[in-house]
Amino acid sequence: MTPALSPTLAASLAAFAPDASGQSVWMEFMDTLSLAPGEVLFRKGDTADAMFLIESGTLAVVLEVEGAGRAELRRLGPGQFLGEMALYRSEPRTASVEAVSAVKLWRLTAARLREAERLHPQLAVALHRHVASLISERVVFSNMELKQPLARLAHALRGLATSDFSSTGWDRAGVVKEARRSDEVGAVAQAMEFLADRLQEHITALQQQTAAREAIESELRIAGEIQSSLLPPPLTTAEQQRVDFASFIKPAREAGGDLYDGFFLPDGRFFTLVGDVSGKGVPAAVFMALAAMAVRTLARELRDPGELLAHVNRLLCERNETMQFVTACAVFFDPATGALSWANAGHPLAAVISDTGSLVWLDGPRAAPLGVFEETAYATQHHTLAPRETLLVYSDGVSEAQDPKDVLFGSAGIQQCLAGGAVSGSAQIVQSVVSAVLTHQAEAPQADDITLVALRRVL
Repeated sequence: MTPALSPTLAASLAAFAPDASGQSVWMEFMDTLSLAPGEVLFRKGDTADAMFLIESGTLAVVLEVEGAGRAELRRLGPGQFLGEMALYRSEPRTASVEAVSAVKLWRLTAARLREAERLHPQLAVALHRHVASLISERVVFSNMELKQPLARLAHALRGLATSDFSSTGWDRAGVVKEARRSDEVGAVAQAMEFLADRLQEHITALQQQTAAREAIESELRIAGEIQSSLLPPPLTTAEQQRVDFASFIKPAREAGGDLYDGFFLPDGRFFTLVGDVSGKGVPAAVFMALAAMAVRTLARELRDPGELLAHVNRLLCERNETMQFVTACAVFFDPATGALSWANAGHPLAAVISDTGSLVWLDGPRAAPLGVFEETAYATQHHTLAPRETLLVYSDGVSEAQDPKDVLFGSAGIQQCLAGGAVSGSAQIVQSVVSAVLTHQAEAPQADDITLVALRRVL
């Protein structure tokens, strides 16, 4: 678990990771060091391989000149960084750093930064932007002695940052010129060249990744629109006088795997179905479209729901190279008599709800899902809806909806949200269940598609 950040540490990280999640990520890539007064962090000539962030205490930058003793150049305190150049060039340190008081600091190595660039490229770009600013500050600090060459580099660094790290819009030619020098100015210019090249590589990679992601999102959005076009149109006014039908579908992604249908057959009966394809995304959407078209075509020719599911099952098994399957509950309803016939292919049990809100589950045999075994038989079962009774069929995205503590909504949740209330119509039942599910989920992400239909006898 990431330790709680001190105000100083949090303020320093906020320069390139403004939110807590980003700061937590960076803490995973840094390790902590503690120094006693007088203890050396590194000496002149040591190989540079890390940048440091001071959380508490004071460090002194000391120049050790052979034959001339030691000279303290600068002191650094809480919230300040040092050794930024080591992230880009592994060269000997040009000065020594030691603790003036007890010091706690955090270390980010060049190797860990490369790992962060791979796993969290956007956070890494923000750090590079901040390091560019720090290097610019270092350049301004040294400009008092090195004057024009470093002023030119500082100007170039600011231009690099304001140009969003593009290859133009800043004095790159000036940096290239200064990089030919063999002194400290040349080393700074060479590091700037390396930084600019590395940033350009990462920005190009980010642009490619963003374009690829947008293309995938566009494909999913189009798939979702195609799926929506497969859903049944609203019933006409005349049809609504014969049956009270309501539906709801909410995919967990742009393209989902749930399906439902509801329409009148030539013989006057009403057909409805709810199905749930295994998996998510485009593969599930394609399989869902195949199943939906097969059901809609065959339902007009076959009078028995068990026979219908058997035919659809054989069609799906013929070319199921992806080994997908779909659970389904198919229902034929006669509005004149209230006669129901249904068959279940591994789907959650349907329920009958009275006009007072009491609920009875339509229990019975459930065969294997469609698309699994080609010779599966599906038993047709029968029931009669009394006037003002409602049939509810739903996908497992309803019963398996989870709250933030991973508690399932369950079939008990369906009973509880309908218990004890007068039922005015199928739309009320659908709305009551959907509202209860969404309330149960609260801030938890939707894990599965949510689909349900309600069919009420009005005659």
